[in-house]
Amino acid sequence: MKDCERIRELIAWYATGSLRRAESAAVTGHLACCEACREELAETLRLKVGVESEVRRMPRLPDGAWKRVVASVRGEPIARIDVGSFLLGFTLGARVRRSGVPVYGDMRLLGRKIRLFNVEKEAGE
Repeated sequence: MKDCERIRELIAWYATGSLRRAESAAVTGHLACCEACREELAETLRLKVGVESEVRRMPRLPDGAWKRVVASVRGEPIARIDVGSFLLGFTLGARVRRSGVPVYGDMRLLGRKIRLFNVEKEAGE
């Protein structure tokens, strides 16, 4: 039963061919003698085929669609990490702008923001 638990954790990776050789061999050996895990694999493969089929049916994005999305949200934050308190803190973040994705770092000291760095790469760099 413990083997089944371990094997079931690996079945999704087995179905996609993502396991290392030794793990794959262990799953194959277990499947040879365990009907319940074979059924689990069959269900996982049906799900995989269904998802792949639906993804293929999805309409493709028009050329340049991603560039239009980025341009429409220029200057909008996409990630930010804050560490510290009112007295002393640090911020690391990134924004989307028309010219690229700048990464910045700030320090807060007694509530005042001090820009430590701002790295902005041009689009296509």
